[in-house]
Amino acid sequence: MERVHRRAVFGLWATGAVSAVSAACGGRGTSVIQTPDGPVLQLERDEFLVLVSGFQPVYRAGEHVAVTVILNNQSRRFATARVRTRILGRGDQAVVEAEVASVNVRPTDATSLERFVLLPNNMSAGDYTLSIELPPWSFEGRQVGGGRLDTPIRIEPA
Repeated sequence: MERVHRRAVFGLWATGAVSAVSAACGGRGTSVIQTPDGPVLQLERDEFLVLVSGFQPVYRAGEHVAVTVILNNQSRRFATARVRTRILGRGDQAVVEAEVASVNVRPTDATSLERFVLLPNNMSAGDYTLSIELPPWSFEGRQVGGGRLDTPIRIEPA
């Protein structure tokens, strides 16, 4: 886990804030910011800002799906969160998933983590959903928030 300075988080956020649109590809409260480096999923809820970047619209079976998740704690309390990274198929069934990551974020600070999912070589071609889920996080033991950032992806044969 690499620590990210608050200024870097807001720089990324501000770069595309003007072109933010309501997410046709995200969960409730999720928006997509178009930046020069590609789209960024954004979820802001209960004094927590979550940004997901680095994803592509198309992958091949056997490749790694790699994303960067930035968690910005905008409160004055210590936060603890879990991050689930999954590839979902029909009916939102998990086809592939990474181990759940836990992260602690100091008050008014941000933390970055890299998430990876290896697509099996024999994965069927088709349309899937890349899902970054945060079950309810806690501020010094008090559970709040939670949310999911989704974007469609296409898997092609190896």
